[in-house]
Amino acid sequence: GSGYNRTSGRAAGNTPPAPVSQGADGGLGANLGPSYGGGGGGGGGNSGVTGGDATAPNGGPGGNGTAITIPGASTSYGGGGGGGNESPTTPTVAPGGTGGGGPGGQNGTAGTVNTGGGGGGSNDSGSGAGGSGVVVVRYKFQ
Repeated sequence: GSGYNRTSGRAAGNTPPAPVSQGADGGLGANLGPSYGGGGGGGGGNSGVTGGDATAPNGGPGGNGTAITIPGASTSYGGGGGGGNESPTTPTVAPGGTGGGGPGGQNGTAGTVNTGGGGGGSNDSGSGAGGSGVVVVRYKFQ
């Protein structure tokens, strides 16, 4: 996602998205004088969703990741982290995207383990780490 001082032009996902898209664009930051917030991170994978724009003083939500259906279950991976917010007086948490994205706010939270979700952004106390990934192997059983 974008920092609060980037209010135009999104932080780009992989460009060009070939051979396969690996991530969507991040959200825009918001800087309204003394009030600001960071944009959410874009979701990963070929159907990742663009991160949400910040609405100062709150950070933007992370974009949803990509759902993978394995017989018996559908699980999302690669959610974008939520954007950081203005200050300790702004308690609102920007949610991470489905697929393990960590919430953002005053303190960034790590992405969920084994999802590849992005860490949440913070104001100034350190952003969360990205969640560890997972490898899914698909093969035809004969």
